[in-house]
Amino acid sequence: MSKVCVIGHRNPDTDSICSALAYANLKNEIHGGGYKAYRAGNVNGETAYVLDKFGVKAPTYVNDVKPKNA
Repeated sequence: MSKVCVIGHRNPDTDSICSALAYANLKNEIHGGGYKAYRAGNVNGETAYVLDKFGVKAPTYVNDVKPKNA
C-alpha cells in the first residue's frame, strides 16, 4: 500500500492535530498500516500542552498539501 498522509487544516488547533493522529491510527488498525498523520501549520501552545501531557510527538510538518500519486 502507498503512504496516505492524514492532515487537518492549515492553521491547526488541538482538534485538527488530534483528529489527524486518531484517524491515521484508526485506519492503520483497520487496514494494517500505510497512514501517517501530518500537520500543515505550527503547533500552538494549547496543542503542545496536550501532546506533552499524553506523551505524543507532534506530527511532522508539511508545507505542500497538493495531492500526489506515489
